[in-house]
Amino acid sequence: MKYGLIGRTLAHSYSKEIHEALGKYSYGLFSLEPEALTDFISARDFGGLNVTIPYKKDVIPLCDEVSDLASAIGSVNTLYWKGQTLVGHNTDYEGFLYTAKRSAISFAGKCVLILGNGGTSLTARKAISDQGAAKIYIASRSAASISTSSSVAVTFITYDELLTIAAEIDIIVNTTPVGTFPNNLQSVVELTDFPNCEAVIDVIYNPFKTKLIMDAESAGLKIANGLPMLVAQATAAAGYFLGTPGAFERENEKIIEKMVGDMRNIVLIGMPGSGKSTIGRIIAEKTGKTLVDMDEEIIKKAGKSIPEIFEEVGEPGFRDIESEVAAELGKQRGLVIATGGGAVLRDENIYALKQNGLLIHIKRPVDSLPMDGRPLSKDIDALRAMETVRMPIYETAADMTFDNSVKRLPKELSDAVCEII
Repeated sequence: MKYGLIGRTLAHSYSKEIHEALGKYSYGLFSLEPEALTDFISARDFGGLNVTIPYKKDVIPLCDEVSDLASAIGSVNTLYWKGQTLVGHNTDYEGFLYTAKRSAISFAGKCVLILGNGGTSLTARKAISDQGAAKIYIASRSAASISTSSSVAVTFITYDELLTIAAEIDIIVNTTPVGTFPNNLQSVVELTDFPNCEAVIDVIYNPFKTKLIMDAESAGLKIANGLPMLVAQATAAAGYFLGTPGAFERENEKIIEKMVGDMRNIVLIGMPGSGKSTIGRIIAEKTGKTLVDMDEEIIKKAGKSIPEIFEEVGEPGFRDIESEVAAELGKQRGLVIATGGGAVLRDENIYALKQNGLLIHIKRPVDSLPMDGRPLSKDIDALRAMETVRMPIYETAADMTFDNSVKRLPKELSDAVCEII
């Protein structure tokens, strides 16, 4: 039996990894041009299919039966067989609710803003309405109304009108692709415009954390990205494929954890000479991730050594190149990134590195830091002054700290680093 995903552009899909993690069937990615869609479905040469952009509406007339839920939403993302009957269903709904529940986000009695009015917006609107929201706003460029089943008052507005209703909003749900790789760190809205917002869901999963999510996290709000939704809708679909609805929900957290572990960057920050490169090599060896030294990437990009860069353009010019490198590396996944000592001095670099990365502060006493070949580490007084300025930044930016102040033999250091992993 053939199982897989149909869509137009599937190069960055993770559906194959998720479905095959269940160990029940092989799963393919079928990129189809619009003119090929009808023939592909009509051949009926498959055991089950998932459907993504731009075909979630187009497959509806090709089904023998459409579930009440999918009909109410107006979007199908799962095709499965009930005997000889081809059924169109929507498991994005289940995935969205799983994501909200996982982050303890409740819509009951809340005023919710949904950004975007595409297929995912329709699913979110139905789920939020069913969970008892008090009011829903749908924001888009044109404020065009799309009919769908809803028991809650729905108001359509343009992005230009958002400030007029911003104070009402309790929860923001982004269903637009704004901020998705490779256009990272973009956002439809500024969270500071919504003074009473308490939670943010962003259905984007590449990067793990969009600018909207990171802003919400910094503000202490409840957050959820799109990865749990992606996994939960896939495992729900698998249940329908195999005639056992709900059988694989228990696998969700294990799959999420594995995907995050495989794809997340580990980013090492700290004072110059604190041991980031050494510890980075150990982590890369233990995890199979690729080690990248930011200073080496800066040298490659500039075509000259760091002392030469400082001599020609000074520290501001060096920091500009560093920011470009941080932006490039932060978009990637599965890396161990050893940063330069000043890499997190700019907020834009912290955002770039945090979007896919876990930031670990490597802490080491100033008296133990080397100074050779480091333009800003001129002497111990310069290092102490540097530490005074930078330490609060490291501590604020870091997700965790590794104490590298104790002298360890190589095996002892390796064992200590393994505790991080």
